[in-house]
Amino acid sequence: MRGTKKIDWLNHFLEFIVVVIGILLAFQLNTCREEQKEEKLVNEHIENIIKESQFNQGNLKSSIANTERKISVADTLLHAIVSNESLQKINGLSFQLLGEAPSYIKKTAYNSLKDSGDIRFISDFELKNDLITLYEYYEWAAGMDQAAFSTFEDYYYPYTIKNFDLISASVQEEPVYKAKEFKNIISGYYYILKAKRNQNKETLEKIESFLKKQGVTNE
Repeated sequence: MRGTKKIDWLNHFLEFIVVVIGILLAFQLNTCREEQKEEKLVNEHIENIIKESQFNQGNLKSSIANTERKISVADTLLHAIVSNESLQKINGLSFQLLGEAPSYIKKTAYNSLKDSGDIRFISDFELKNDLITLYEYYEWAAGMDQAAFSTFEDYYYPYTIKNFDLISASVQEEPVYKAKEFKNIISGYYYILKAKRNQNKETLEKIESFLKKQGVTNE
């Protein structure tokens, strides 16, 4: 027929292919940018967690040293009571056990990673598992720490308030130190301190293992 224009299908097809490729490239570039953004975000979180782990590492080392000292005092005190050593020595050791405060374990960086939902961007399953395990140990350590503090606050301290002279630290009558209640309190405190010390050491090992995997030299 006259006036009929022949359609250039090949040219249309090539134009369509160019458009599709352009869309795919734009999508790929956008995906790459998002992945880079997510990777940067994860790296920032991990860097903060490393700093937090180093902070907790130092606190746990101090806590372990302090707990070791109190274990030694409690053990010596019990031995002094059972061995009928001088009341002056027993009184002095009893005062050395006074003072207990929970250790501070920082979890801000991990909570930020978890609460923001950015933890989903961690594609390394082993790293994600290490993080979750490490902070479960922190929860356990906090629980043991609270148990030791509660034992002191609920039993040892009230007994000393009731039976000791905390102002002059003077020696009291023998029954105050030889009472079954007092010996049981010291024994209970001694065992919970040992449990706390052992757990803190395990947590410290977890921190050191995590830092080593991240290429951080242990202090």
